[in-house]
Amino acid sequence: MQLTDKFSYDKCNNKVKYQIKHEDIPISLSKELREAIYYLLWYVPNIKSEQSEKNELLTNPQYDDFIFLEIMKSMNLSDEDVLYTESITEKMISPFLEEICIKCPKIIMTISSGETKTMALLRHIRNAIAHGNFNVIGDMVVGFDLQRYENHIEYRGFFKINPNNLLDSLRKIQFDYNSQQLITKAFKNTGYFIQVYQEKYQRSHDFELFARKNNKKYAIDIKNYKYEKIVDQDFIREMINQYEGLIDDITPILIINTSFLDKKSKEELLCHDVIVLDVKNIQKMVKGRDMVAEIERAQLFKN
Repeated sequence: MQLTDKFSYDKCNNKVKYQIKHEDIPISLSKELREAIYYLLWYVPNIKSEQSEKNELLTNPQYDDFIFLEIMKSMNLSDEDVLYTESITEKMISPFLEEICIKCPKIIMTISSGETKTMALLRHIRNAIAHGNFNVIGDMVVGFDLQRYENHIEYRGFFKINPNNLLDSLRKIQFDYNSQQLITKAFKNTGYFIQVYQEKYQRSHDFELFARKNNKKYAIDIKNYKYEKIVDQDFIREMINQYEGLIDDITPILIINTSFLDKKSKEELLCHDVIVLDVKNIQKMVKGRDMVAEIERAQLFKN
């Protein structure tokens, strides 16, 4: 699947008339939609919420298409279902204002300057939910991100999507991106064979991925969970002890935000032949630059 300009409007003959205003108050919501709303209001990354965490990948243009395509897959969207544009005209939005097909998901959205498609989508859905401009019609949650003026309405986003698929997508955003999918893509783009780490490779440490290139083998440990500012030295030593249990000349690779490591931790990891990759390294690997090989060559020159 790829992003194209093949957006198409609802073609079904049995469209459903609807209104955004809730007939029953409070509106009856499925468990999945309630959980999705909790994520949207409080836990979406990079928003002004005390519960929100920073996620650089979602705001980085380099990863934009990759992550947005994964979200589209989670929402069961094709390229014909998504339109992103500088502005939404009356002609674009009018086919959805009074009736919709409740079987075909669709998204129309504007993107602000410097904004990724992923963050734009989250912003529009969140705004629609927060301001009550949504309703549940059949198996779809339908909503508009809009601004009302005295003489007209400015539409900034529209969506009709399945709540279960929305929840799956939000869970991926919360828990998956930063991790295995992206790392797998980065290593494949630089010529590595990569797969889920299996028990036959390991002794005492649970790694996420195994990679191989030419005659070299690697065990990949991905640290995404939240640390307090700096990783504790005892934790580093414990991790190194576990790494040393590897067999068959497998080199450990630690993928971590290097701001969590102080100078002593980095030096200790290097002394034990642990390769450390951060987000910037992974960005370069997605583009096809083998940072693992570069780090290994640099270490050879030092020695």
